Amino acid sequence: MQLKYSITENEDHQSFFVERKTIPYFGVDWHYHEEYELLYPIIGTGVRIVGDCMEYFNENELVLLGSQLPHLFKNEVHDSSEEVDCIVIKFSPSLIHSFVDHLPEFSNIKTMLEKARRGLIFQSMDSYVLLDDIIRICESSGANRLIQLLKTLDRLSRIENTRHLASENFNPATGNIEKEDRLQRIINFITENYVREISLQELSDLAFMTTNSFCRFFKERTGKTAFQFIREYRISRACQMIINSRKSISQICHDTGFNSFSSFNRVFKAVKGISASEYKSKYQRLNNISS
Repeated sequence: MQLKYSITENEDHQSFFVERKTIPYFGVDWHYHEEYELLYPIIGTGVRIVGDCMEYFNENELVLLGSQLPHLFKNEVHDSSEEVDCIVIKFSPSLIHSFVDHLPEFSNIKTMLEKARRGLIFQSMDSYVLLDDIIRICESSGANRLIQLLKTLDRLSRIENTRHLASENFNPATGNIEKEDRLQRIINFITENYVREISLQELSDLAFMTTNSFCRFFKERTGKTAFQFIREYRISRACQMIINSRKSISQICHDTGFNSFSSFNRVFKAVKGISASEYKSKYQRLNNISS
């Protein structure tokens, strides 16, 4: 796994990439690419990292990612029969801006694409309404395929219930492959070892840096300190467990690497704004309303 610039290869008769994937797990590489990306998880949940934003993601949460915006979608598969079902659409800036920059009818799409430089998420209900449109893009061909993409982007651009993912001050800082590969090693190590205590010295040694140099490097590339990143990753995993398992809060505390229940509660509230038990109750209420 390498943190990398990802090249999207379209077929000769296609101006943009679209694919519905049924796979065992979401990709695990931290990467960026020139294209805008729409990603719709129909089945599958996990942790989403977009720029300096890290959080649990659920099914039917459509995300629009801007050009060059680093991102990672990662889930844990506990059963070999489990599968992820998602739709990925990638379209180049040169393609889409040839329309939106010159035609006033597409001004809403242009505004939405400007916002997408930080990543945009569309809430589950709004996303679900558009699922048939997005599937239709996958199933279309020829000119109708491009027309369907533009129609879907137009509908998306009129949805008001969206929020940014990356912070306003996030700087992608892409382009140095050696640094990006080094960061990928660190992210991989954290996501594979988050249930135990991870020392700053371990991370520094893995990056072949002094501790001071490593701290500056990690903060520059992610917008967070290493310990903020670990803490937020653990809490994102905890949210996933609260929603998708029957484990008790105390068991989830243990399974996400916290050495005390009071520490878990303090960090959970600092990251999410509410306690873990309040988060669980809030989800259960929302789930009862939607079912």
